[in-house]
Amino acid sequence: MTQKQHWALTCAVLQSTSSPSCGIASLRRLTFGITFAALTLGPLVHAQEWTRFRGPNGSGLGKAPNLPAEFSEKDYNWKIELAGAGHSSPVIWGDRIFVTATPKGTAKRIIACLNAADGKVLWQKEFDTSAYHLHADNNYSAGSAAVDAERVYLHWAAPEGSGLVAMDQKDGHEIWKKELGPYVSQHGPGSSPIVWEEMVIVSFDQDEPTSFLLAVDARTGAQRWKLERPGTSHSASTPCIYSPKTGSAQAILTSRTNGMTAVDVNKGTIAWELPGLMTKRCVASPFVTPAGIVIGQCGEGRSESFVYAVQPGADGKSAQKLYEVVRSGGYVPTPIAVNDLLFLWKEDGLVTCLREATKEQLWSERVSGPYYGSPVSVNGRLYNMTVRGDLVVLAAGEKFQQIARIPLGEGTEATPAVSGGRMYLRTASHLISVGK
Repeated sequence: MTQKQHWALTCAVLQSTSSPSCGIASLRRLTFGITFAALTLGPLVHAQEWTRFRGPNGSGLGKAPNLPAEFSEKDYNWKIELAGAGHSSPVIWGDRIFVTATPKGTAKRIIACLNAADGKVLWQKEFDTSAYHLHADNNYSAGSAAVDAERVYLHWAAPEGSGLVAMDQKDGHEIWKKELGPYVSQHGPGSSPIVWEEMVIVSFDQDEPTSFLLAVDARTGAQRWKLERPGTSHSASTPCIYSPKTGSAQAILTSRTNGMTAVDVNKGTIAWELPGLMTKRCVASPFVTPAGIVIGQCGEGRSESFVYAVQPGADGKSAQKLYEVVRSGGYVPTPIAVNDLLFLWKEDGLVTCLREATKEQLWSERVSGPYYGSPVSVNGRLYNMTVRGDLVVLAAGEKFQQIARIPLGEGTEATPAVSGGRMYLRTASHLISVGK
């Protein structure tokens, strides 16, 4: 199955086929045929691959019909210790989980492939990099991997040199490796790669003026295009994909230096840009709501934050800001849209529910934190993990309801992953599987 086919079927899972945010709006993305979809849609809907940070196109929307709202350690499918600590989230394809870690006292990046059934390590690969200064709350394994039907992709950034490597899913052997040059940031990296059709896309946004957005061939690592950008205040956000009604799909990225930018994924040229939109640093990632609105966020510390709703034009060549929300949103946690509701999640635990179309506030309540992970949604519920190590469960509805607070036994800054009817919770140095 190609990435194009998987994208179309994932959109069907999320029931957003009528939205411009879904990549199947164009007939060229349906070339695999109705017969293929009919034969494969059932099992794939159940599996729902989680190919990147925060799942399908960064939406955070998961499918796990039997995931319990409340559980305890006795309900775990398994809990395993990882090769080290990290803030990255798992990515999943079929029965294989891929997660990164850094052993204590080192700057190594380790990526492990685990069996989803029992957590057993199938293979593990290590990459050596030199130690360098990080923000106190950062980690060398902050970025998540990305995965498609054949390969898993790992990106790291460091002052002495950065890289992007593709490994075979089955045994971890290296297929190709691309050098990306030195990375300069006062806080360290945080962005993750994404896979779109037959390309791997990486945002390399740093404190120096040599930032860029890069697309390489997923099979060979050969450069498809490279868009160089000015950079003054690094962005840790991960791009998402927007598909207008006409024209090519677009990679959406946010940065303090350039605002919100849409890049034609076939040409590597700017389709539209809203310069100056992001007045603070971008750590949270942009995403496309089921209604086709792009949400971006920036902030500074734990007080200043700005959330922007942007409507791209149907022609794929323009966009306009619909509204902004000041201070209610967060700096690090990425918001989430469920049906017509938009949920903002602040580091200190202030959670706010808005009507996505109008920004009408329905409720705003404090849920004890702090939080660096981002929420995901499953079965009409929101799941997010606190830095201290509690999984908080809220109702994703028009009225505030805290359903559960579940201790996980260890702190975390990661985001849950959902695939195959299960949820995977990455604490600082462990991975937990729940759900049947």
